[in-house]
Amino acid sequence: MNEILKVINLNFSYGNFGIKNLNLNIKEGQFVGIIGPNGAGKSTTLNLIAGLLKPYSGKILLYDKDIRKLSRKYIASKISFVRQEFNPTFEFKVKDIIEMGALHKKTSFFNTFEDSTKIKECLSMVELLGYEDRYFSTLSGGEQRRVLIARSIYQETPVIIVDELTAHLDISHAIQIVEILKKLTLKGKTVLSAFHNINVASKYCNYIYALKDGKVIFEGAPIKVINKENIKKLYEKEFYIINHPVHNYPVVTF
Repeated sequence: MNEILKVINLNFSYGNFGIKNLNLNIKEGQFVGIIGPNGAGKSTTLNLIAGLLKPYSGKILLYDKDIRKLSRKYIASKISFVRQEFNPTFEFKVKDIIEMGALHKKTSFFNTFEDSTKIKECLSMVELLGYEDRYFSTLSGGEQRRVLIARSIYQETPVIIVDELTAHLDISHAIQIVEILKKLTLKGKTVLSAFHNINVASKYCNYIYALKDGKVIFEGAPIKVINKENIKKLYEKEFYIINHPVHNYPVVTF
């Protein structure tokens, strides 16, 4: 597999928090998860990779190109980013929110085009077909989250980054979205996501980075990372690790 994203000795800080000598290697077609306690640096790491924050030192390479030297338009053609919170200033319909995923393809903001068939296909994938003309602000948190996932799919980037993949989603829709993204990786897409739910990451991720205090303390396949000793060190609490009775992946319980 080709290396699509590489983070090299990355450092960043604000207040008393810092990312310290962070190194990640993300390969094409992988579903990569970042786990760790609150305040570990998961969201900050994703914001740095997406180019929304500037590191104090170190490099982020996208297709072997330093992301600091790339245009926002180029980055948007390669990386789509679903943030935890999205609160647009103006009232937008769902179809308008999704169409924003194609802004990097326009010659100007006013050069509008709408692929209604494609928008419907993306909404169908997240079970929101028929919501095209609904106003985004009227939707529940979970519905808004699914719209943003649909926008990311509409953007057609090789890399999809999701900050806390299952945020605001009930268990049914959380699994649905994760399975959609997993299927996309089987077609060559690369997905990088922060997870609070370790068991979802364990089942669906090819590779996991465990962050604590801005540092990677464990990394590898789920079966390597998710064990009793590692999880205790990561969360400073005793947990039990069992194997899933059907799919044979490690499950964290208490």
